[in-house]
Amino acid sequence: MNTAQIALEFGESGSSEDAGLAFAYLLLASIYNTNGKYKNESAFYLKASFYLQKAKALNDSFPSLETTADILIIEGKIHLNNKQYELSNQYFEEALELAKQHGLLGHLVKAYAGLGQLYLALNDPAHTLEMAFEIENLLEETSKSSFAQLRAEACKLFSQAHILLQDYSKSLEMSQELLQLSRQLGDVEKEVVALRNIAVVCGVKSNYKIGMQYFLEALSKCEAIGYREMIVQVQINIGTLYAHLYNYEEAIRRYENVLNQHSDVIDFKTKTVVFNNLGNIYLTAEQPERAIGYFEKAHQMAKENNFHDLLAYSLAQLSRTKIALNRFEEATVDATDAQRMFDETGLINGKQINLLNLCRIAFKENRGQDAYNMAMQAIELAQRIKDDAAEIKAYKLLVMIFKEKGQFEQALEYQERYTKIQEEFAKVQRNRHNLDMEIRHAIREKQKEIELLTKENEYQSQLIQKSEQITRQNEELLRVNDDLRQFAYIASHDLKEPLRMIGSFTQVIEKLAKPHLEEKEKDYFRYVNEGVNRMNNLLDGLLRYSTVNQSREELTDVALNDVFNLSLANLKIRIIETSAVIERGELPVLKGTQHLFVQLFQNLLTNAIKFVKPGTLPYVRVTAEETAEAHIIHVTDNGIGISEENQVKIFEIFKRLHHQSEYEGTGIGLAICQKIAKRLGGRIIVKSALGVGATFSLHLPKVKEDHF
Repeated sequence: MNTAQIALEFGESGSSEDAGLAFAYLLLASIYNTNGKYKNESAFYLKASFYLQKAKALNDSFPSLETTADILIIEGKIHLNNKQYELSNQYFEEALELAKQHGLLGHLVKAYAGLGQLYLALNDPAHTLEMAFEIENLLEETSKSSFAQLRAEACKLFSQAHILLQDYSKSLEMSQELLQLSRQLGDVEKEVVALRNIAVVCGVKSNYKIGMQYFLEALSKCEAIGYREMIVQVQINIGTLYAHLYNYEEAIRRYENVLNQHSDVIDFKTKTVVFNNLGNIYLTAEQPERAIGYFEKAHQMAKENNFHDLLAYSLAQLSRTKIALNRFEEATVDATDAQRMFDETGLINGKQINLLNLCRIAFKENRGQDAYNMAMQAIELAQRIKDDAAEIKAYKLLVMIFKEKGQFEQALEYQERYTKIQEEFAKVQRNRHNLDMEIRHAIREKQKEIELLTKENEYQSQLIQKSEQITRQNEELLRVNDDLRQFAYIASHDLKEPLRMIGSFTQVIEKLAKPHLEEKEKDYFRYVNEGVNRMNNLLDGLLRYSTVNQSREELTDVALNDVFNLSLANLKIRIIETSAVIERGELPVLKGTQHLFVQLFQNLLTNAIKFVKPGTLPYVRVTAEETAEAHIIHVTDNGIGISEENQVKIFEIFKRLHHQSEYEGTGIGLAICQKIAKRLGGRIIVKSALGVGATFSLHLPKVKEDHF
């Protein structure tokens, strides 16, 4: 809407073409119409009509076939949402004729889709299907880019029409396709329709758990876009599903929420259905004094609006309630009127209830044969429409009838039938109660997830607000990484060269001045030389650390026995000087690169030789083990050990636990080892205690990748 308003300001100031200005008017008209549809507020339709008139006036001066067709279609939608069906039909038909005459494919689809929605509103599934087939026939003519949109329009009409025709298999097929297409297109309204239709089919097929999942997702989506009419429909569906699960408390809450918060959105027929549902729940819960008020409201509304199907049903329920209240005279009148309506219309919804009413009345009036006939008719109809509750009540009445007649053998026969079906029905009830508990648990868990996601979304919102800053920081990070790579080169060449000069000339000066130097001055020269050596070692270590991740080499089979021997050869002088004893077990062949393994072994062995207790000869043992997930290499020494609080710190770069005078080094070796381990897809951990040595364990997962 903001974008359209900006475009409108440019257009009205004369800086935009007439076609662009007309499009802005049409866009605003369409947006306000959609807002009116979602929020059910007539003020939006007035605003939509205002901008539509602006577009009409502009189109009269600068006519365009496409704009004319758009105006007619939007006009049709406004009247459809306002429930002015004759006017809506008139505009859609005009748009259809214009689109046919001039080959406007996109407008042809929009006109068929509009007429399809009109027929749905008129409860005319046959004509709705006709419009869907018309759209489907146009798919061959459309471009690939428009195919998904056109197919979605057809699927929407197909899925809804098949629901009305109670062809649930076809509705499910079309709804599943619509769900996929709507998500692909980002069309939330169509997605909600698809979710609700799938949920309805699941409910009809008694797949209540899956149905509830789809209903709740549909409710969340339509709440997000503020689509109140659909919120009402889905809430009613959820209430009905809870009623089937015998969770009457939740069903009542959903129904009353709709009546209290969305009364202005509900049409009279839907409101009549809700009143009947609430009455039925209270009557089933043996609260006839509360049920009768809802049935009376339903009956009055059905009568005022000529809802013949609901009128007979509400009369049957009223009669049933009055029997429960021992108001048999009134119940007889209602049951007689209801039966006449059922016979005249041929409708059966509620007829089994009324047959049971007539049976009870006849039994009360001692008309045993009539009572028997009504009970048998009720059983036949209940079995046909699969109403187990009505069938159970009919058998119970037959037991009473034959007991009253003294025909105990027949009474026993019907008692056995009653007991059998009652037991089966009780199992169904228990299963549904259990299912309701599962659903409630799942909803609680989902609510916890939503609360967590809400917190995460708040955090994400803060991140989004700073997205430009993050982008700049990422760019800066890339630049800094490039600088670090350059620094690695400088450290290996440019910095070491002047350092060598400092060392060389310091030695020359010391040699020339040595005869004239005092002991204190000789110490100064020693400090300088030691500093140069330490700096040189630091630069070497830093170079090794910074270049661990630089290569993208192919993985090869590396024999760790050979790596171990090569590492020993490189450390030969150090081993001889310290009289170190180094042993190894059999080591595996692993995927990796040889130079990284050599560097890792040398650093671990060097540390093991270096950090020994005074007067103790270094002893190091290297072993291997294999698990289902990894190869593990252990390097165990008899050194000074590491305290628990320092076992993480030792892998930090430049981290030293001892003074240079105690143990030489740069504090880079173990950091390099950990970085190499990560480069190879693994990690290093240490187990140690002060004074008892340490075991460094390299864990390398068994990998299948060919390259890293």
